[in-house]
Amino acid sequence: MPGLCALPVRKSYIFHMNKFSAVLAAQIVAHRRWILLALLAVLHLVLWQGVEQVLGKALFVAHLGLAILWQPFIHGEKRLSLRSLLLVVVAIGAAIVFLSDWLLAVWIVILAGLVGGKVLLFGSHLARWFYLLALGFLVAALLLLAVPRAAAMMHLSSSMSWLAHGLLPAILLSMALLPQQEEDNRIGEVTDFVYSLFIVLLLAVLMLGSLAIMSIFNKSYAEALLQVLLIMGLTLLLLGWTWNPHIGFSGVGSLFARYVMSIGLPVEQWLKALADLAQSEDDPEMFLEQACVDMAKRLPWVAGGSWRVDGGDGGDGSDIVQGRFGHPTGRRSEFAHGELKLSLFTQHPLSPTLIWHFNLLAQLLAEFYADKQRARALKHLSYLQAVHETGARLTHDVKNLLQSLNTLCAAVCAPDAAAQPGYQALLQRQLPAISRRLTETLAKLRAPHEIATVARIAARRWCEELRQRTMSQPWITLSFDPTDDRELPAEAFSSIVDNLIRNANEKRLREPGLTLAISLRPSPIDPHSLELRACDNGAPLPAPLASRLLRGPVASENGLGIGLYQAARLAESVNYRLVLERNRLGDVCFLLKPATPAL
Repeated sequence: MPGLCALPVRKSYIFHMNKFSAVLAAQIVAHRRWILLALLAVLHLVLWQGVEQVLGKALFVAHLGLAILWQPFIHGEKRLSLRSLLLVVVAIGAAIVFLSDWLLAVWIVILAGLVGGKVLLFGSHLARWFYLLALGFLVAALLLLAVPRAAAMMHLSSSMSWLAHGLLPAILLSMALLPQQEEDNRIGEVTDFVYSLFIVLLLAVLMLGSLAIMSIFNKSYAEALLQVLLIMGLTLLLLGWTWNPHIGFSGVGSLFARYVMSIGLPVEQWLKALADLAQSEDDPEMFLEQACVDMAKRLPWVAGGSWRVDGGDGGDGSDIVQGRFGHPTGRRSEFAHGELKLSLFTQHPLSPTLIWHFNLLAQLLAEFYADKQRARALKHLSYLQAVHETGARLTHDVKNLLQSLNTLCAAVCAPDAAAQPGYQALLQRQLPAISRRLTETLAKLRAPHEIATVARIAARRWCEELRQRTMSQPWITLSFDPTDDRELPAEAFSSIVDNLIRNANEKRLREPGLTLAISLRPSPIDPHSLELRACDNGAPLPAPLASRLLRGPVASENGLGIGLYQAARLAESVNYRLVLERNRLGDVCFLLKPATPAL
């Protein structure tokens, strides 16, 4: 029983310890700026007391503990493993044993670099001022207290020493009085390495330069420090001016950016060759093969490689296309973008800059390849569309021919048709016309790009043929000038009017009293051309259907729409327009009119 009671107590103890650790970690993250303020205050006490005293060493240990909690490399709430904890203890013990004024000065320089590397990362002005004051505290502590203690020749007067001890608490007080703003935890764990290194080097030059001037020119520490500060200020001013002079030409900064962002003339030559190849080669796989071969020839870093495309079309039905180029020997680097997987072999390992550039080149190559694939797919779809439109157009023509044959058959099958005087004339006129239109339809099948035959006949002859074709349909009335010798495109007019008659005939099945009036008149916009108008007295077309009619195929129960769309395309091919002129009850009119005046 005692063992059973001890187990819940142990679990409760572990639970409370974990909860306490989580709360403590959250407090460390939330009060990061106060930890920095505390470690600076303890550092001031270490400098006040001296590192040779036991109290000074103890304060330095406390200072290191606060620095470990504040450090910007590892999250402050992370738990240390036993091995890491032992390493920390050994490092602190070694620091205490070998602690000296020079080591403390070096530590302050490193700490100033860490603080200075975080200043420009904050967007808030208050947070930036807080870290600027912390950096100023460390620089003042280094130059006014740590360095004079480390070097006996760099001695400051007692008044200057007391002034330093009074200045540092004033800086800490100013930091504590600054209003606090919530900091981004991600920024709290980041330090700009370049700025940190720059600050460390500046402080090192400042210390060693002051020591050199004091030794060579026998100057006091204050004079040497001021001279070094003046020389460094002038040097930085000159470097800033040469970096970006603002006097009409680029400075060192532009050259440095060009060096970092470019890897030289070979890449530019390959990009130009790639653009030229994209203009001359249409096949995606051949383009990719030639571009990779050219890469191995023009780029000195590339010895060879291989490429692979998943989902490509190699011409044999396979889904994977691949190839090799150059001499694939050396270090291998792989780049993948979309369907393209590119492997490059180089004699030496690629630097991060070259990896970034080659990744960009591989991405560009993949984009060109994808564009070639889209162009090929678009060409294939255009071919299918042409085949589809040709089939639809021929179907439309065949329907019109069938309608003409049905009309002719109805006339032939009429009682006593052979005894009528116009019987032979009807056959002599209509059969050659049907044969001619069938020949034109077959010609379209052989040459799909030719939308319409441009043969033109006199209007009176065309109207007479139309009258003979429709004489068996008394519900159709024709109005034309029998002496009009103006010419019109016969095939287009015949095909369009046959389509309008067929649609009206289908509409008449729903509306038995429907009549159709077809008229041919001179065009008001072009007296040399004619316009055809077909009007029925039936119901109007629905508004949604009328808005889309003639612009594309329209879904309907009786197929209305696809024939009119083909008729509109046919009219456009002969410089005419087919429009729905009126659409109201008892007056539905289609108008075939010239698109532009004839020259």
